[in-house]
Amino acid sequence: MPTYQIITLIVIGLIGGVLSGGLGVGGGIVIIPTLVLILGLSQHQAQGALIGMAVFPVQLFAAINYYKSGNLDWRVALIMLVTFT
Repeated sequence: MPTYQIITLIVIGLIGGVLSGGLGVGGGIVIIPTLVLILGLSQHQAQGALIGMAVFPVQLFAAINYYKSGNLDWRVALIMLVTFT
């Protein structure tokens, strides 16, 4: 992947993150059109990239919050994870 693409993706992620965190604007409003218009991805590729990007932080921090509040038993989740995957 060329350096300009990596830098562009970093900038897109930062802008999407700032707007999502600060204004509550969904990252898809910024990220998907930018990936399509600037990097030439198809809409489906851009949507896939957004889903792949958002899964880790959203799900991880939600799980941590549930664990802290006593509502997540890691043993149960991990046993199901092995068979679910």
